[in-house]
Amino acid sequence: MGDWFQHVIVDNGRLPLFCLLVAFVLTFLFIRFSVRMIRAQVSWWPGNVTPGGVHVHHAFFGMLLMAASGLGFVAVAGRHTPIADVLLACVFGIGAALVLDEFALILHLEDVYWSEQGRTSIDAVFVAIAVIGLFLLGLRPLDFTNDVVEYRSGDLAERIALTVYLVLVLILAVVTVLKGKIWTGLIGLFIVLFLIVGAIRVARPASPWARWRYTNHPRKRDKAMRREVRLRQPLIRGKVMVQEALAGRFGVPESAAPALPRPAQSTQQLRAPNATLTRLRWWRTKRRLAQRPVWRVPVLLIALAVIAAPLVNLADEVAGGAVLDLGGTATLLGVIAGAMATLTGLVFTAVTLAMQFGASQISVRVVPMLQQDRLMRWSFGVFLATFVFSAMTALDMADEDAGSKGLQLSTEIAVLLTVISAILFIALVARVGTILNSSRLLRWVSHQGREAVVRLYPTPAQEQSGPSAELDDALGVLVRAWYDDTPVAAPVEDTSTQVIRLRETPQRGRVLLAINLPGIQRLAINWGVRIDLMVGVGDHVPHNAPLFTVHGATDRMRVYKLLGTLIFGDTHRPSVSPAAALQSISDIALKALSPAINDPGRAVQALDHVEDLLLMLAPRVREEESTDDAGLVSGYRRTWADYVAVGTDEIRHYSAGAAQVQRRMRALLENLAAQCPISQHPPLAERLLALDEQVARDWRSSLDRRLASAADRQGYGSEAGMVSQHTALRFSNQPAHAIDKAAPGDDALNDSA
Repeated sequence: MGDWFQHVIVDNGRLPLFCLLVAFVLTFLFIRFSVRMIRAQVSWWPGNVTPGGVHVHHAFFGMLLMAASGLGFVAVAGRHTPIADVLLACVFGIGAALVLDEFALILHLEDVYWSEQGRTSIDAVFVAIAVIGLFLLGLRPLDFTNDVVEYRSGDLAERIALTVYLVLVLILAVVTVLKGKIWTGLIGLFIVLFLIVGAIRVARPASPWARWRYTNHPRKRDKAMRREVRLRQPLIRGKVMVQEALAGRFGVPESAAPALPRPAQSTQQLRAPNATLTRLRWWRTKRRLAQRPVWRVPVLLIALAVIAAPLVNLADEVAGGAVLDLGGTATLLGVIAGAMATLTGLVFTAVTLAMQFGASQISVRVVPMLQQDRLMRWSFGVFLATFVFSAMTALDMADEDAGSKGLQLSTEIAVLLTVISAILFIALVARVGTILNSSRLLRWVSHQGREAVVRLYPTPAQEQSGPSAELDDALGVLVRAWYDDTPVAAPVEDTSTQVIRLRETPQRGRVLLAINLPGIQRLAINWGVRIDLMVGVGDHVPHNAPLFTVHGATDRMRVYKLLGTLIFGDTHRPSVSPAAALQSISDIALKALSPAINDPGRAVQALDHVEDLLLMLAPRVREEESTDDAGLVSGYRRTWADYVAVGTDEIRHYSAGAAQVQRRMRALLENLAAQCPISQHPPLAERLLALDEQVARDWRSSLDRRLASAADRQGYGSEAGMVSQHTALRFSNQPAHAIDKAAPGDDALNDSA
């Protein structure tokens, strides 16, 4: 390190510049620490400098130091005074730090030190540190020193070329700055590659370039907004966190306003959810709901095959091994490559036809299930990677001499990949068959729904013990209620409200998939406000639609933090929430009851899974409705009646003329009524009455009405219904061979066994 410092800094005459940077940074950190102590009114720290009652800002002392050091530099110019240069550089760095720390005061001509405008001072300090650091590394704007030398020593053509180059660089810098990329333009003056990238990529949405050029180009405007949300805003939040860690928090008054008296009804002590666990659960929720592009895994595996093929061939040549016939090995690899290409095309065609068949015969939800299936992505990736690896190895062998030996290790890897591809092909065929089998598809959707129920409502009422369970986010990973130990008082009443709307296009769709309720609760407690959710999980949120209504003082509110508690996507999948699973099952039943399909048996199977989910939801919803873990957040709950309506109403509407579906629906409703308390009976009683009216409309004969009014778990398993029919069950003690020889009439006696 000492040799580097001597060689790069001292020998190149950059020691004064290094001392200037060190003095600048240390002075900035010290003055920020000082003003934070003064702001906190610490008794042992000296306060502001106020001679005669006039507050003297530290920028005044900085300007004096800069003027003195500048005069000193002029006085010693042309003389070899290294010690004086270092001392004057330190004095100049101290003065520059004091002045730039109050850059906002000079810019706005008013004291905005702790307001939001005060961040300009921190930005100016960061810019100064970056510029000094680049100079310290030996970089110059536009490589100015070398350009001047080349301009003076070059001929006319070289001077013209250099002038054109400088003009182009300046144009790129202007375009980059007009696109709102200030930092990219600044660094690009030292490293031209940054200017090229900044000028080519889309502008920031609020930049002059976007206002001039993107008004009539909505696709570019949407792309700029998506990139702003995905890339720029996280960087801005990180920069703000660093700024506030070094310089203190902006936008907060120096003296807090006196608290308003608390209303008499606000006596409840609220506790903020644990910050670490809330972030962890929300991170896991976002990871689980993230949509993986279909092309990502195949492209990564192909890239890995492209990199691995020459490396394995090189290792094979270095290590040696068994002697293989070059021609036979190359032929084998060519056959493997051709077979993999054919297999990939065959599988792609088969999967496309399966999607078409599933969407037309079962449900349109089959398509995203196949697209997002992990086995399908990895199967295509392994098929294509095997093809690429085998083809590249065969091409490498084709360049060898006739007497060379084959590559043993590469051939063995290609054969192993072929075996793995065959296994994946079998698994893929089984998976596609599973998805196209309506019974297995219903079971899979029901399984996804049960997992969503457990995440949303972790324990039913009769099993809950210990700390109360809190909602994660309407679909996240549910953990027991972990709260900070310190109670927080309820917010004060404030009549002011602010509506937060969806101004920008979400990156992956407009369907709301998740709400971080513990995170919103924590924000509401920290900000002292009450937050109303205007949307729910599963809603398609149009542009400019209201998302939140914030009641109370909003001076501490950060809109981006509230927007960060929502996850948007393309579809309301069964893994998102129990309502989505019930909707998916209902869609499958409706497709089965359509005139083109006319398969009421599949609708009966769908009602089996609807009943299972509703029985699992009933005690959990009842317990959730009796508690109020998120007292400052409202507008997010689905009731028991909502789940019953989502799971049964559409199927009931389309069951006209299908007696077995009506019988199975009645058995479902009666079973729910038998297992649920009276408080959950009203939606069930309403639907039983509606079912009676529908039966009276659909069937004219008394026999048909009686049959359709029976409750039967099998749909049409018996005349009177399998629910109400209770008889003594008879069984036979005869051995098997005796039963086989029994008279045909005896079978009826043992039929129920």
